[in-house]
Amino acid sequence: MDAFTAKIFRNKVFVKDKMTKFGFKTAGQSFVYSQKLLDNQFKLQIFVSLPKNIETKLIDTSSKDLYTLHLLNTASGTFVGEVREGYENTLIQIAENCCKDTFFMTAQANRITEMIKKRFNTTPEFLWKKFPGFGVFRNTESQKWYGLISNIDKSRLEKNNKGTVEILNIKLDCAEIADLHKCKGFYPAYHMNKKNWITILLDETIKDEKIMELIEKSYKFSEQKNKKG
Repeated sequence: MDAFTAKIFRNKVFVKDKMTKFGFKTAGQSFVYSQKLLDNQFKLQIFVSLPKNIETKLIDTSSKDLYTLHLLNTASGTFVGEVREGYENTLIQIAENCCKDTFFMTAQANRITEMIKKRFNTTPEFLWKKFPGFGVFRNTESQKWYGLISNIDKSRLEKNNKGTVEILNIKLDCAEIADLHKCKGFYPAYHMNKKNWITILLDETIKDEKIMELIEKSYKFSEQKNKKG
């Protein structure tokens, strides 16, 4: 998925009925949509595998060659600009008509959010304009945080890996944190107290049931009252 597409569909997932109504055709397990751009100079093909795997091909109708200059930020000029504008406008139209909004980018982050909503009757609070993908889960009675989902570059967790990932920070007992650090998918807490908090990678490495089990424990910490003296 190119950067333009990823940005437009960042917090969206496709809805089958809306896609069919818009003009997508089924192709095996995927959906395909085609549209002409710039007076039929180009044919844009969009391939979608649910919930949000998207691939695009822009074909020059005269040469039948694949056109990619519109995807390069360094490519400039009136013609490239017109192609890029037509490409982005089509994707925006599809996003508006074929998708529904979600709180977060990844399927697992959104599933966990729905589970939290059903279990604790809380939804994420987005407190920072500078970080729109950072959602806080707060105990409505004590006002204490018990979770934080955010998106970061994976290099913040593993130096040799790059790419945007979503993570969950929760509060746990120190001894359990030490044990979990030995397991795949768990990391020292990102931007939180590493003694009391731990980071969980939301990329399907860890099953939803295990994550919810740990969130239950974090929520119990948020129920504790501050002791005086």
